[in-house]
Amino acid sequence: MAAIRSFAATLAAVALVNHAHATNIDLPPCVSPFKPFVYSGCFQDGNPAALSFRSDEDSQTMTVEKCMAECKGNGYRYAGLEYYGVCFCGNTVAGAQLDESECSFPCTGDKSQTCGGNNQLSVYQDPTFLPIDEVTVEDYVPLGCWSDDSTQGRALSWPQDQVNGDSLTTESCLKACRDGGYPFAGTEYGGECWCGMVIGYDTYSAPESDCSMPCNGDSSETCGGRARLSLYVAKELESLEPCGYVPPSEPTTTPPPTTTPPPTTTPTSSVCVSTTTVPSKCEYGCGKWCSNELPDWDNASNCRSSHSSCKLQITACFKNAGWPAAMDCFDFAGWCAGINDYCSTSKKRTIFNKKDCFSRLPPKGGKPPTTKTVTVPCKPTTTAKTTTKPTTTTSTQCPIPTVTNICKQPTSNKDGYGPGNPVGGVELPVVTCNDLKNDFTQKPFKLYTDSDSSRCSGYPRTRVPDACADACKAQYDDCVTVYAEGCKAANGGSSGSSYWDVRGGWGPNGWSAGNKGGPSSPPGFFGGGGSAWGGWWKRDGDKTYFDYASSSPANVRRTFGGWKDNYSTASNKCKTQYTDCLSENKKINVDKKCNRWGQDW
Repeated sequence: MAAIRSFAATLAAVALVNHAHATNIDLPPCVSPFKPFVYSGCFQDGNPAALSFRSDEDSQTMTVEKCMAECKGNGYRYAGLEYYGVCFCGNTVAGAQLDESECSFPCTGDKSQTCGGNNQLSVYQDPTFLPIDEVTVEDYVPLGCWSDDSTQGRALSWPQDQVNGDSLTTESCLKACRDGGYPFAGTEYGGECWCGMVIGYDTYSAPESDCSMPCNGDSSETCGGRARLSLYVAKELESLEPCGYVPPSEPTTTPPPTTTPPPTTTPTSSVCVSTTTVPSKCEYGCGKWCSNELPDWDNASNCRSSHSSCKLQITACFKNAGWPAAMDCFDFAGWCAGINDYCSTSKKRTIFNKKDCFSRLPPKGGKPPTTKTVTVPCKPTTTAKTTTKPTTTTSTQCPIPTVTNICKQPTSNKDGYGPGNPVGGVELPVVTCNDLKNDFTQKPFKLYTDSDSSRCSGYPRTRVPDACADACKAQYDDCVTVYAEGCKAANGGSSGSSYWDVRGGWGPNGWSAGNKGGPSSPPGFFGGGGSAWGGWWKRDGDKTYFDYASSSPANVRRTFGGWKDNYSTASNKCKTQYTDCLSENKKINVDKKCNRWGQDW
C-alpha cells in the first residue's frame, strides 16, 4: 500500500467529507499491542481540516504513541500531530505535503519527537488498512433499519451536507461515505446522508417498517424515516487488525543447523508485492447478518472455545439478520450445536480439526477467505547481525472455554417457558466475563450481543443486575420481532391447497417426506437428518416468511408444526417473560465469578 495518496487524489476524496465534530463519538485509546503506524510526512492543515477528527486527549502530555493509540482505538487510518501536541485522526489527508522543515515543533510529552507546526501536521498511517481505491459501493452490506433518536448523540457522526438531499439516492450516499473512507453509511428522512466509524451509543435495530420513506432521488428506494436510518457497512474499510487483534500463533520449532554461507547484501526495490490472505468476515450468513470467522482448532479444548465463540454470536444473528431471514438464525444455533457435538468426538477421530468439521457441517450463506495483492515496503537483506530482541505479543483477548450465562431464564408453567425452553426458542443473551483484558479491570462483565466483542457492553461488578436487565430487554426485542412476527405470518399466510402434512412435511405444493434424524440433529450430520428435505419451497418472487420457515426441519417444527399462537398472544408471552426475567435477575450473586481475567468463568 502506498504510504500516502497523491495530493490531487486526496483533495478529491476529502472534498466529499463534511466535518461536524459536535456529533462525533470519542472512543477510548487502544491499550492493546498493535502494529505501529508508518510516518507519511509533513502536511498543511487548514479549512477544511486536513484530518477530520480532533481528539480530546490532553495536548500537554502528548506523544506520537499516544496519538497513534487514540486513532487506533477510534478506527481511523491516519494520525496527525500539530502545534506541540494536538492530536487529529482521519481516513484521508486533505492537505498538501510540505517540506519536512515545516514540521519542527517538539511534542509536549516527549521533546525528542516532532509534533507538527503552526497549522502543519506530522502524519502517520496505519498499515493494516486496505487502500480505499480497492473498495466499491457494492461492498456496502445493508444492516436494516436503526434508531437515531438517542440523547447521547447521533447514530452516525458525520453528515454529508455536500450530497444534494433533494436528489439523494442510496448509491450517492454510499459513494460519499466510501470516498471519505467511512465503513458505516446511512440514509435518513428521505434526503439525509450520514457516515461514521462506529454506530453511536444507545442506538438499536428498529423494525423495518420504521424505515419507509422513499429516497428523494429515487422513489423505488428506501431512505430511512423519522429518526430512523437505513444503515449499511463496508467491512473492507475497517482495519484488518483492529484494536484487540490477536495474531495467529507461529510455530516455535527451531530450524536444523545449516552449513550454508550467510547471504550477502542484495539491493532491492523500495516497493514489493505481497499476497495477503484476508480472513472471511462472513463465515456464516443469515439475511443481513454475517458471523465472524471461528478460531481454528486441532484439539478438543480449542474446539470447545470455538463453539463458545459461535454460541455467543446467536443473539447478534437474531438482532441483525432482519425479518424474515432471522428465521435462519435457528439453523445457525443448530450449526453451533453441531460443532459442540463434533468437539466431543476428538478421541474417536484420526483427523480432528476445523477443516474436517466444516467438511461435515459446512457453514451456510457466507463467503470464503480471499486473497489480495498489495504493495508493501521491501525488507532490506543484509549480512549484518542484529541485536533486536524478538517481539512477543501478549494475548489481550481470552478465548471463552464454555458459555455459562450469569443471568437466569425465568420459568412460567402457565405460559410454558423455562430454562432451555424460552418463548419462541429465543434464548436469553449471555452475560459472562469480559474477554478483553484492557476492559476487564473496570468492567469485568460483558453482555454478548454483537459478533465483534469490542462492540459489546461491559459492566462493573456493581451493575451486573443492569447487565441482566439489558439481556432481558434484548431477548424481549428478539422474541417480538421473530416469534410474534412468525406467529402472525404463520396464522395469516396459508392459502391454496398447501397444508401441514402430519407425516412431517408441507403439503402437495412443497414438502413431502419428513426428517429422518433425531429431534435436534442437523440434517446430514453424524447420521442425523435425512436427505428428503428439499431446497426452497419454490414460488415466483422474492423469498417470503414461508420460504425461510420451511427451509429447514428446525424451522418447520418451530413454525408450521408448533407456533400456534396469534400475534397478540405471542407478544403478551414475550412481555410476560420479560417482566419475569427482570424480577428473576434483580439479585444475582457474582462473588465467585470473573474475579481474574481469563478465569472464574
